[in-house]
Amino acid sequence: MAESQTLTAYFTYCELQKNLDSKTLKAYRIDLKQFVDQHPSPTAITRGEMEHYIEYLMARYKTATVKRKVAALKAFYRYLVYEEILEHSPFEKIQIHIRQEVLLPRVIDRPTLEAIFSAAYDDLKRAKSCLTRQNIIRNIAVLELLFASGIRVSELCTITCDNLNLTSQVVLIRGKGNKERQIYLASSPVIDALKAYSKVRSPYSENEVFFFLNRDGKRLSEQSVRRIVNRYTNLAQQSGHYTPHMFRHSFATYLWDTCGDVYEVKEILGHSSIKTTERYVHASFERQKRLLSTMHPRQDLKVTY
Repeated sequence: MAESQTLTAYFTYCELQKNLDSKTLKAYRIDLKQFVDQHPSPTAITRGEMEHYIEYLMARYKTATVKRKVAALKAFYRYLVYEEILEHSPFEKIQIHIRQEVLLPRVIDRPTLEAIFSAAYDDLKRAKSCLTRQNIIRNIAVLELLFASGIRVSELCTITCDNLNLTSQVVLIRGKGNKERQIYLASSPVIDALKAYSKVRSPYSENEVFFFLNRDGKRLSEQSVRRIVNRYTNLAQQSGHYTPHMFRHSFATYLWDTCGDVYEVKEILGHSSIKTTERYVHASFERQKRLLSTMHPRQDLKVTY
């Protein structure tokens, strides 16, 4: 089988059998194209050549990017071995270890969150046209759902009308790897915001399955959600760069701060690994402050001065 045919067969396998989402498939295509551009015969690569390629990546990219690219290559070579195109993967005895720096999640503090939400509701009060009012009602629903559920922006944009039950206050989320999870929407402001938006949702969008729509009645894009966040952080006169994902970080950190159960937070966020969720344990300074103020072991020592 020619190299190009092997790659085509692999991407078909990823899409149909591994059921990878379009975002992951796109990343795989980019990473494998970069590799094949330098090594046109990937089935003939040696372990030494692979080690040199990984060193090349490490010299040019951040650690997280290197890990992603290497993971894409490992998956490709596992497929080649599985299909008996290769007898062994070039990764079998590679000794290079990629150290991942630990980055704590960026959390939006409560006063800033209050300012952002207030700016959105004030924007609605100033709306003069029906179309402007409809768009702002949608924007508020987006912000409220981001913080009420810790949803990823990609998940929010692909929520369908059937996924959302406002009577039972449940949203069905299709996450990474097409894994489904249910989130109970306990916050009354988010339910009110979603109900308000469902009433003004574009009248010409009856056949559109996605819940959040743009002005043309089509699915709201991830970039549009980023613009919504930027709009209200600017209106709230907040300096710094804020992203939709920071709402997820904030939700997770404050939830952990309250409940203290990292496994519950893991299930709500849809993390596949507890290690990912554990970052929020380290990020919650307020919980640490309360813990050390009330339960520090030094308080139990009886010392005569």
